Amino acid sequence: MPEIGVDGQERLLAAEVALVGWGMAMEAATRYLSRAGVGRFRMIGPETWPIDGEAWLETLRGVTLVLRGDFGDDPMLRAAVRLGVPVVAMRGGQTGADVVSFRHHGPCPHAALDVPVRPAEPVPEDGGLAVVAGTLAAAEACWRIACPTDGPRARHLKLVDGEPTAQDIPWAPECFLCGGQGREAVPS
Repeated sequence: MPEIGVDGQERLLAAEVALVGWGMAMEAATRYLSRAGVGRFRMIGPETWPIDGEAWLETLRGVTLVLRGDFGDDPMLRAAVRLGVPVVAMRGGQTGADVVSFRHHGPCPHAALDVPVRPAEPVPEDGGLAVVAGTLAAAEACWRIACPTDGPRARHLKLVDGEPTAQDIPWAPECFLCGGQGREAVPS
């Protein structure tokens, strides 16, 4: 794949992607990541879901990227930030598809792990749009793995009523003490 080069292809082959969630979008994303050459997958479904931030740290240790089947700020996301692991979150509903991604930005020993878990809004999956969300998420995950320092820190890809948009997000869920640099902030 000339777009990502030999180094990017080697990163894909060496990658281990944690799959957090289930559903049609996750199935589509996994299928496309496999075809792109991602080396290994770690399945994390409801039956193996960790209950707190410390358990998520152990569950995600050693993964290259987290592919998540929903959105939210919770101990899983904070554990990924603490470990410096990129996250791609997706959802496909009846009217559109969304993908949000955060590139490698740590690791950060200061990131709080235990934040209140807010229940995600239930978004009913729609066959075609769930597959679109999974396809977009797989492409975004490949890019984040193959080219880890390229592009914005975070971005939102959206398809609503057939209209695609991409928006850079100026914020990433990193530690506000150190800005995701993994060290103590120096007072100014």
